[in-house]
Amino acid sequence: MQANQDAIAQLVALLTGQAARSADGSTGSLASWQRRQTLLCLSDPGQTQQVLDKLDRQSYAPTVCDEAAKAIELMRDTQIDVVLLDPQFDSANQGGIAVLRHVNSLPPKYRRRTYLVLVSAQVKTLDTYMAFLNGVNLTINAADIETINQIMERSIRDFNELYRGYNAAAGLSPF
Repeated sequence: MQANQDAIAQLVALLTGQAARSADGSTGSLASWQRRQTLLCLSDPGQTQQVLDKLDRQSYAPTVCDEAAKAIELMRDTQIDVVLLDPQFDSANQGGIAVLRHVNSLPPKYRRRTYLVLVSAQVKTLDTYMAFLNGVNLTINAADIETINQIMERSIRDFNELYRGYNAAAGLSPF
């Protein structure tokens, strides 16, 4: 009986274009206009392609950027929800640092709505301490790109749980 109710809820959510929440709090597929706008600022084209191949296109709308100036301009012009950043991005112009500084200099209202992910071979996946030290929301080891969707879903679910009270008081929807 519960399985039928879950299936009906997911069908209704798909037909109305809304995300369906399952019992564990994860979301189902989103309408194309509800996908998270994702900016990929990665230095290695192979890694960028791997992320593009693995990233769930029903939840994320990826845009690839190869220069820091273009990435910052894009973030100023459009609402970017998720930024995947390699510290070596556009290294000739210190692009990784420039993008990180730009995101962290946003007013708190906008910074809270921009989910910054550090992708590097030098960090441990889901290491909250390293994420805090680097001023990002999530760290992903480059070797763990294969499971990027599960990592992102878990991290965003934890983020939403952390900010549940704030979002409710501010009248904001979860990220």
